[in-house]
Amino acid sequence: MNQADHHLSIVIPTYNRSEFLDHCLQVHIPLAKAYNIQIFVFDNASSDATAEVVKKRIEEYPLIQYHCTETNIGPDKNFERALKYPRTDYVWLLGDTYQISSDLLSYFYDLITVQNKEYDAIVFNVLGRVCDVPHQDYSDQNKLLSDLGWHMTCLASLVYNSKVIAKADFERYRNTNFIQIGVIFEYIASKDFLIHWVDTLSVQPISIKGLEKVSWQNQTFEIWVERWANFVFSLPPSYELHAKLKCVKDHGVKSALFSLKGLLILRKFNVLNYKTYKKSSHLFSFSINYPKAAIYLISLLPKFISRKLIKLKFIS
Repeated sequence: MNQADHHLSIVIPTYNRSEFLDHCLQVHIPLAKAYNIQIFVFDNASSDATAEVVKKRIEEYPLIQYHCTETNIGPDKNFERALKYPRTDYVWLLGDTYQISSDLLSYFYDLITVQNKEYDAIVFNVLGRVCDVPHQDYSDQNKLLSDLGWHMTCLASLVYNSKVIAKADFERYRNTNFIQIGVIFEYIASKDFLIHWVDTLSVQPISIKGLEKVSWQNQTFEIWVERWANFVFSLPPSYELHAKLKCVKDHGVKSALFSLKGLLILRKFNVLNYKTYKKSSHLFSFSINYPKAAIYLISLLPKFISRKLIKLKFIS
């Protein structure tokens, strides 16, 4: 086995997703071999076959390292330890349900080694979901927050310069659910920076027939209405209010999480109900484009009606 590459490492935080992780490693091992990229798996005390899966893959590719906590420390602290561990120039924070392609790696290495560029972070598209922001370099914190803040919540889109990680204020953003972008926006708030955005190349979700990704769905309103708004508004005062407001609203709109169809789906699975409406409604105007009265009515719909409405072609 050749010496590990010093330019890039891939870190994969994981918890009880052994089948997704197995596929994730299977896809990425051939790509990593081409550049001798180290892959670090940070297991947050999984109770499934995660350890066995990684052990099997290490036999195939010894540049995989496995680190497991004895108890679940929560996602934010697991992301933090994952980012801090490698000693490479850049770290790609890759979720266990996402995959990158050879095109993305080729682009990264051309940018860093051939063009000899240095960035504080590189942000890739995910599933082509950002379609209105062209390829560019950012040096304006408010423009970055306004354009891409909502998108950067997807951890698989983020490649960090190790200098950012070394100086990041992780403690400030622990237990927010958004530590992965909090440390970036905190870091760039007080200094000159350069962040590269790639719109034409996308990280893709892993799809396995019969397997469904389960994580924060049951906490949709707590995370994406309450915590998201609180997180964005708590960013340093150098971020302008209009940029913060746009960032908060854009996630629900551009991700389609709080589109009409999205709200009906949340009702279908009883994530949206009168209880969640009452708890979070004071923040709806920041996160959702529909009037509170409309959301209230959806929260009271019988679930069989929401299922029928979802199937209608004009509902989007």
